[in-house]
This record gives sequence, C-alpha cells and structure tokens, in this order.
Amino acid sequence: MTEQIDLSVVVTFHNETLVGGPTISAADAAVASARAAGYSVETLMVLDNATPETQAWCAQARFDHWDRIERSEGDLGRVRNAVVPLTKGRFIAFLDADDLFSENWLREGIAALNKAEADGVQAIAHPELNWMFDALHLVFHKPAQDDPLFTPYHFYFMNYYDSLCMAPRACHLSHPYVHRDIPRGLSFQDWQFNIETMAAGWKHINVANTIIFKRRRETSLVMESRDRMAILRPLPAMRVDQIDQLGAPHLPNRDVPDDAPDLSAPEAPLDAHYGRIFAERIAHAKTRTAREAETDPEAYARQAAAFDHAFYLSGNRDILKLHDMDPVGHYMRAFSNPRDPAPWFQTSAYQARYPEIDAAQNPFDHYLSTGKDAGYVPQPVRGFDQVSEVLGLSEADAFALWQARSRDLRARLQSGRLGEMVKKAAEHDPLVEQTWTEALRLRIPPFQTGVSARRTANIWALVQASGKRTAKHVICVNRPRFGAAPRIEGHLAQSLAARDGAEEVVVLITDRSGPVPEGKFPDGVRVIDFDALAPEKRGSGGRRRILVEFIRALGAEAVYNVNSVRLWEALEPYGTALATSTKIFGVLLCTERDEMGHENGYPLKRVYRHFDQLSGILTDSHALAEDLRVRYAMPDGPEGKITILPNPVDPSIAPAPAKRFLSKVIDRKQEVFWAGRLDAQKRVDLVYEIAALLPDIRFRLWGEAVMGGPPLPHAPTNVILEGPYGSFADVPVKKADLWLYTSAWDGVPTMLLEAAMTALPLVGSKVGGTGEVLRDGLARALPPNATAADYANAITATLADPEAREKALKLRKILIAERSPNVHRAILERVLA
Repeated sequence: MTEQIDLSVVVTFHNETLVGGPTISAADAAVASARAAGYSVETLMVLDNATPETQAWCAQARFDHWDRIERSEGDLGRVRNAVVPLTKGRFIAFLDADDLFSENWLREGIAALNKAEADGVQAIAHPELNWMFDALHLVFHKPAQDDPLFTPYHFYFMNYYDSLCMAPRACHLSHPYVHRDIPRGLSFQDWQFNIETMAAGWKHINVANTIIFKRRRETSLVMESRDRMAILRPLPAMRVDQIDQLGAPHLPNRDVPDDAPDLSAPEAPLDAHYGRIFAERIAHAKTRTAREAETDPEAYARQAAAFDHAFYLSGNRDILKLHDMDPVGHYMRAFSNPRDPAPWFQTSAYQARYPEIDAAQNPFDHYLSTGKDAGYVPQPVRGFDQVSEVLGLSEADAFALWQARSRDLRARLQSGRLGEMVKKAAEHDPLVEQTWTEALRLRIPPFQTGVSARRTANIWALVQASGKRTAKHVICVNRPRFGAAPRIEGHLAQSLAARDGAEEVVVLITDRSGPVPEGKFPDGVRVIDFDALAPEKRGSGGRRRILVEFIRALGAEAVYNVNSVRLWEALEPYGTALATSTKIFGVLLCTERDEMGHENGYPLKRVYRHFDQLSGILTDSHALAEDLRVRYAMPDGPEGKITILPNPVDPSIAPAPAKRFLSKVIDRKQEVFWAGRLDAQKRVDLVYEIAALLPDIRFRLWGEAVMGGPPLPHAPTNVILEGPYGSFADVPVKKADLWLYTSAWDGVPTMLLEAAMTALPLVGSKVGGTGEVLRDGLARALPPNATAADYANAITATLADPEAREKALKLRKILIAERSPNVHRAILERVLA
C-alpha cells in the first residue's frame, strides 16, 4: 500500500535554467519550515518537453533531494494532470520554475486545509497576496470567496486566483485542467479551474500572511495568452442565470466596520521592511515646508494630516529625487496632472464622480473640508461607486471595507509578518524588493484598477438588463434604425421568435444608444441598450471584450450581426474563440460609399477577414450575393456560406386607390411621394433637380437626416418637406399618384418594399438590390448614371401609362408570394439546421 504523506510539492520546468535557482532555494526553505512543523512533504521536479539545457541544469547533484519526472505533454495543464496520479500527498502545491513560495506558505497552507477538513469543508487554499516582480511590479490581494468584497462578476475579466494554489489531491483528480488552445483563442486553465471548482462547491480560502512571488518576464504563458487576446472557454457557471450562484453556499458576510475609516496616513517606522533608506527619505520629506503652508495654512494643514508621504514618493520618482521638495506642497500645486495624495484617494476618480466640483479646486482639499461632511465618498479608483452597487453596498460601506483591508495589509507589509516574508524571499532573489513601491498601492479586487472596476460594473448591469435569463439568439444592431418598420433585424427577430419563442431572442443596440421605435420587434423580445450600459471610451478594446463575454453569458447558440461595428471589431481578437461555442452570422445589406464616392462597407472590409469564423452570410440581395461570390471566388454550395434571406413584405399595407378613378376631382395637381433618410446616399439633391424639371407636379418628401453631412440645397417651390414620420402608415399614400425612389447605392430597401405594397407605380434607381423590387415591365428602373431629365421623362411616361396601375398590382402580388414570413422562416430554419 502506497504511503500517503501530507503534501506533494510539484515544480514544473520547460525551458528554465538559472532562473530556477531562486525558485528551488525558496521552495527548499518552505519545505523545511513545513517539515519543522511536523508535516511530511515530497518534492517533485517535473520536466515537460524540457530543453537539453534545462535537462542538464536540473540533473545537477545539488537537486538530488528532489525526485525528477520527465513528461512530453507540451501543455502546463496536461502535465499537471499527468503528474497528479503519481503524487503521494493528501494535498498538492504547484510551483512554476520561475516563481517563489513565501517561507511560510506550505506550512500555513497545510494547516488551513487541515482545519477546513476538520470543519467538513472542501477547500482550496490561496496565498493572501500575489507579488509580481522582475519585468512587472504589482501586488494583488487574493480574497476568499466569502470576503465581503468578492463578487463573481469580476471573474468575467479577472482571475481572482491562479494555479499556484494548494488543493487536496482529490480535487485535482475530479477537476483536471483543460489544455490551452491558443490558435482558437482559448486559454487560462487555472482561471477555468478556479471557476469550475467553485461552482462544484469547493470553497476558495486565503491563508493569512502568505505570498506567492510571481516572476513576470517579457515572455510567459500568461503574457502570450494576453497578447493573443485569448479568453476562457464558455462555462455554465458564468451564464446569466447561474452567475449569482457562483460561490454559494459560501456567500459573503457583509459586516461593515462600525468605526469610520481613519484617513490619517500610517507612519513609516525606521525599521520598515521596505528599507532604512526609503524610511529616512520619508522622514526627511516631512520636515520640508512648502510656501503653501504660509499662503494657505488651513488647507495645507488639512491635507498634510491625511497625506501619505510613502505612497506619494514611491509613485513619483521625480519628487523622490528632489530631497528638498515638500510632497504636500507639490501635490497642492500639481493635483491637476493628476497625482494622488494617498492610495484611498484617486484625484481624477473623485472629480469624475462629483463633477459639480469646480475644476480649479483641489479635489483632495474639497473632500477634507467639505465633501466628507456632505457625505461624499473618496474614490480609490474610477468606477468605485458602480462596483459598490454590484457588491450590494453603499459607497460609504464599500469604502470602509476597502480602507480597512488596505490598512491592515499595508501595516503587515510595512512592519509585520507579510513584510518579513518579502524580506526572506529577497534573500533568494533580490529582484523581489523592486516591487516595494507597488506594495504601497495594493490592488484589492474588484477595485484594483478603474478599467477592471468599470468592466465588472458594466457586465453586472447587462446581466440585470437581461433579466438573468439566457437566450438562444442574439441580434446585434448598430443603432435603433430609422422608422418603425421591422427591417432586416425585425424580420429576423420575428422568425426566430416564431421558431423558439420570443423569450429566446435578445437584441443588443451596440454602437449608438437610443430608443427603439414601438412595434419594431415582437412582444417578449428583450432589447438591451449595450451602448448605454457599457459606455467605455469608443475604440476601447474593453467594449469588445464585454460584448463577447455578454453574448457567451447569455448562452447564445447564434449571434447575428446587423451593421454592428462593435461586433465586427470584436471578431478581430475574439471571433475564433466565440465561434467555438456560438454560430456567427454576418447579415449584410449592401456596400457603402465614402465621402469621395469610393466603394467600401462591411461586405468589402469584413467578409474576407472573418469568413472562416462565420457560420453563414445572410443577405436580402441577390445582387450583393453574386458580387461577393464573383469577387472572392467563393465556393459553390454550403461552403460558400451565402444565403439569400428575402425580407417579408407587409401585405397589410392596402393598395392605394387609383386617383384617376376618384370622383369630384377637378384640376387636381398630380403628386409624387418620396420617403427615407435625407442623407447623401438617398440623393435628395436629385429629387430637387427632377422636381425643378416638372413644375406642374407636386413632390412631397418625408424623412429626416440621420447620418449627418452637408445641408440640403434650397428646395424648388413644388417640393414640400413633410418632416419625420414614425411609420409608413403615417404617409398618406391615398393622395399619391406615383412613388419615387432615388438612391446612389442600396440593398433591397424596406421603404421600396413598403411602397410596392401600395400598388402605386414605381420609378427608381437600379442600384444594388433595388432591381429586385423594380421588376422589368412592372416598374421603371433607371441606371446609376441616369440624369434628372431621364427621371423626369420616366415619371411623365409612367403617369401617362394606362396600364401602370395593373402592373403595380401584379408586382405587389409577386412580392407577396416571394416574400412571405413562411418563406423567411423556412430559409432561416435550413440555415440554422
């Protein structure tokens, strides 16, 4: 029977040599400490696809007290899975060959897991801090999942923990690591392990006064994954209907300190762990007195009492070098840079939270003199107020908790047990102490940065807007498009709702916030204004990440991109990863033109880039489909991925009466109707030229400018601008004799389909897909280079044509047969199948 021991320590090597010296030295010290406490420990060096240099280095006799295992997995997760069955320990502690244990980690970790077992709790232990050193300097707190500042929503963007945990062997056997899949953009096995084990009921705890020292080099697996914009695999626990349960039943205790936070800066004793030289520099800085002490003594005294000299000097090396500089006075002069006087007060965040403060006023002094008594709350990072809401706390309570945690950790780092562990680790690798400057600005999740805080708050707001219900289909649109007609996105929603139920369809407004016209989508379809709920700076990569995470959190089986810039941009870094779990359909209308008249648009800029990621391309236009097939030599059949999905017409639009048969009409002036966007694409200027050539005909135009651009020219006297309209029903088509449609480029426009249902004679431009409505012999379609005179002649001829009415009625009948909801649903069903 195999002897079982308390702990197996597993150090994994691949291409590390000299950097492993401090690693093994620190690990030996931690093992010795654990053994001195009476625990049995085995030590294993695992060489996975090790380079010859690494093999030779690890073979040194000085490491003979470590057992050596060679594997050829080529993946950190896989090699750990392979080694676990070979271990003898009840618990396993992994270590990468370039990282360091704090001397007390193994001893205290074993004790913590033993206590959890005695209490009947399945637990995974993490160090209290992660200390990043070498090429990157950061210090992160690792909260337990029952910490009052823990929220599972932070897991969407940040891993609270990492793989250097200590866990029961049984945990690793039941929850093996997944492999990395960098080509498909999927990585972060340890992140996934933490979420999956938490979801399975394992309680994640931290062990006081312990640290993992994580070496960050210019290249590493983590850096490679982040550089490649890799993300987690989609996990059930992260879905909108499950996320609130992540961490249950170990829900946070929201007890808040009774006492208000003490905002006076902690004194830095001369024997502080960060060193005598820096401590003396702080003491010297406090003896300096700036002129502000004389010009505004009250403000100076207020700020000096709460000022954190160590924090300010460590973060402003330029001031640290000026030995006669008073940091308090300097901040009073330079706060608009901005610089921050203490870790609990970010100047720019406070200004952003309370914009009513005069821009010229010192925000720190405002808080101390006015804001504190008025109930204002200091902002350690931007978005602090938003994440407080995520935590279910008031800002004041969240700040009290944050401040208590920050002060406690800071005190133990400066002159307590945590700082002692840093000093001991520096004996193995002096580079560890280079991070002391960052230790004075601890990163405490979920508030470690303004970016991570805002993203956490954004995804939380989106989940709330979803009603915490998943959806099979997500339609992304750039904006609430002009008019109340369903348009292509509305027809998609109707067919998908008929297929799977309206509750399974979500529409995301991704680019431009605004109200959606009533009736555009079926009742029960959820419309979520993503742009309003995730208002990060435009062009920010964070918006792309939030969008992808939310689509996956909805559990979407398919996502449809209808002109969403944000989704197209998100496919650049995340499309391959998203496509592993969600069908992606590009919904294309037509190519566009820039202000120079050159052709561009999504069909040209995006199809070739994302063709392999797309499950299909849906378009209403045969002309566009043929153009893409020819231009890009797309394969025939399903491999070409293009499907013509004809948008249904609305047969409830009744044919308008033929005016020439109306009675009691004497000397009536004929009227030509036009409606649409008053933008360059729709050629309103051409309508004015046509009207000028037909002064005896009245031209009535409905619409408004949507896309911007130059103002319209002066309208001829026979042109009436009727203004915006809510829906096609608002246009009094009974008074029209003919419908005119002008466009420089187009797909199959909804407006033209609606006009065809009126059985009014149609005259329009044959560009893109408009010819699929303006059928030869049933309407008059003019080529793109047609002049105003050509249009005037076509209008005159059509109004004089005695068969124009019958032709229009025949066209209406054909379009109703070809473009019915049943046809649309049947085609979409084939695509989805």
